[in-house]
Amino acid sequence: MLDFVPNHTALDHPWVKTNPDYYIQGTEVCLSASPHNYTRVETDTGPRILAYGRDPNFPGWPDTMQLNYANAELHAIRINELMAVAGKCDGVRCDMAMLLLLEIFQRIWGISSEPFWPEATAAVHAKYPAFTFMAEVYWDLEWTLQQQGFAYCYDKRLYDRLKAGSIRAIRDHLLADLDYQDKLAGFLENHDEPRAAGEFPWPRHKAAAILTLLSPGLRFFHQGQFDGAQLRVPVHLCRGPSEPINLEVHAFYSKLLQALNSGVFRQGTWGQLQPQAAWSCNWTYD
Repeated sequence: MLDFVPNHTALDHPWVKTNPDYYIQGTEVCLSASPHNYTRVETDTGPRILAYGRDPNFPGWPDTMQLNYANAELHAIRINELMAVAGKCDGVRCDMAMLLLLEIFQRIWGISSEPFWPEATAAVHAKYPAFTFMAEVYWDLEWTLQQQGFAYCYDKRLYDRLKAGSIRAIRDHLLADLDYQDKLAGFLENHDEPRAAGEFPWPRHKAAAILTLLSPGLRFFHQGQFDGAQLRVPVHLCRGPSEPINLEVHAFYSKLLQALNSGVFRQGTWGQLQPQAAWSCNWTYD
């Protein structure tokens, strides 16, 4: 599975010079008012002011340029890129996939665009039916992207509930219909989140891992998670510190992975047992 970044490109992408109309345009007023969201660039058609890539909750990412999905030509080119990728691998993990949704794009940029994901996933699946789309997605938009062709979506909601230790919310989360749960991708850490060994006290770490990895859906792991690594290394670095293996964490994950290979967790039918009060007014069952 390869990483596909649909929302933005690098600052030095050739399109910045050759096809600046593929990007969100700014003005001198925009640059003056929001220098953290816009920058001046040189292009083959003269100087332009272009927007940094961003989501609506944070300033622009200054190492990126924001693509304009209101541009029909860009739509076609990006779909062709996905078709080329589909000829080389089994799937793509789509970075910040929800930023292309019409309502999100409109909210950030004030521009109406045509739906991208339904057209793109349908085009790829017409030629490569088994190709897998996985979405990095937040803001409770998992179901929306599942309906637009994604086989899996990040289960950030479960992660947040596990981190908060909200028992009832966790239990309610796992009561969702299986046609939704089966398309969620469970995780305890990734390159954007703190290390699980540092975030979850032991043995809460074990409980969170069991809930995440033995529930329906896809499971994915981060480099160093099995060894109890505690330092999160920024993806911009090509190096990281050497950390000693936490033998207790390593032994736990070895046992959990053995269980995960059992047929019941692959072909079995999921069901949640509802706890009952042992006697009247006994609250501990909850």
